[in-house]
Amino acid sequence: MGRSEAAWNHEVHFPLLCLALRNRSKGAFQRLVNVKSCSSASIIPDYRIRFAPDKKIDFCVYLDPHHDPNDTNIASTVDAVRAHLPGLSINPTDDLSLLNNPIAIPIETKRPGEGLDTANLQVATFLTAHLTLLQRLLDAGASGNTWDFIAASRQDSRIVIWSETSLGSTGDIFGIYQIVASLQLLRQWIGTTYWPWLRRVTQRAATAAQLRDGPAG
Repeated sequence: MGRSEAAWNHEVHFPLLCLALRNRSKGAFQRLVNVKSCSSASIIPDYRIRFAPDKKIDFCVYLDPHHDPNDTNIASTVDAVRAHLPGLSINPTDDLSLLNNPIAIPIETKRPGEGLDTANLQVATFLTAHLTLLQRLLDAGASGNTWDFIAASRQDSRIVIWSETSLGSTGDIFGIYQIVASLQLLRQWIGTTYWPWLRRVTQRAATAAQLRDGPAG
């Protein structure tokens, strides 16, 4: 229990995320839905709430358009759209490894006993930036043993944070199975609902940009 947040992330959180989200029949990076560490990813100023601090997250579940089995052209469409976005990024962060890989779920972790309110603020700040990006064109957090789900929605000009539902706990084997099952349900939602919607939005944005720019030459 006395280990650092970095130790928890390296020894518990990331292996559990990989167990739940990476299909063993494929290579680590040969998949549409994947997970990565992104603790150094900052929010692009264009998407940051005025006077809000620059909050970072620890991990994210992201999409790799190059491995979409239903649309072999979507990766180039994403590149065409992000060329018109701040930081040349399809995300609200300018992290180089995420410029063309849309984030689906941001994840923030805390050591046992550390402030869940702080984790919620970090995720809420990132979600607000993400919704601002989507306006131009669900979420998870871990606090020690407990994993909680936080969602955000836009109502008119307001961002509403829906908090919080427990996904499970790493404190016992049953709780670990709960977390894995919950993450796999979220992975299914990303692949069947979120990504098809985002793909359509991206395609429309690319078409609009092409019409606005006019024919080349």
